[in-house]
Amino acid sequence: MGVNGLFYLNSLMLGVGLAVDAFIIALSNGVNRIGGKRGCAAATLLAVFQFAAVMSGWAVAHAAYEQFSRIRLIFSWAAVVVFLYMSIKMFMAAARKESEKVSVKQGVWAVILQSAAASVDALTVGFTVEEYGAVAAIVCSAIIAAVTFTVYLSGHFLGKRFGTKLGRGASIIGGLAFIAIAVEIIVSTYL
Repeated sequence: MGVNGLFYLNSLMLGVGLAVDAFIIALSNGVNRIGGKRGCAAATLLAVFQFAAVMSGWAVAHAAYEQFSRIRLIFSWAAVVVFLYMSIKMFMAAARKESEKVSVKQGVWAVILQSAAASVDALTVGFTVEEYGAVAAIVCSAIIAAVTFTVYLSGHFLGKRFGTKLGRGASIIGGLAFIAIAVEIIVSTYL
């Protein structure tokens, strides 16, 4: 994929889809009154983890893709399966959210663990953008990181203000974003 309007839209959608976990964590942290400086530090840490995870996944998949260029179709369908799986996971999380009670530890290690857990899907997303060149992968990862940072801060503020009422809707939006990306991959593979 070239760096064009679709590239930026795709990167933004990836960022929104991946930032849902960060948003839910931020809501929780905001409800539990984690302070502003800690909220900004947590947002930064989540953004760094998302960037590193996408780039790591890209590096592994890109190396494999360069070695085995004949398997592009397999990579494309694997990406579709991954995004559909993540969509289902988001929708299931949305269904469970109503009955869950929020409780978050406030230590540094808790934020590091939250960041690592929220970035697992980002590693997988790195596999799905294997056809990007190095610069495009860095730009895509940076967009994802920026969206994560912004979404986390928004969620943190909303968590402090309104509690966790938005958590379910955020999971649904993330699931729909991942489905849209899966459809875009199918269309670009066959057109």
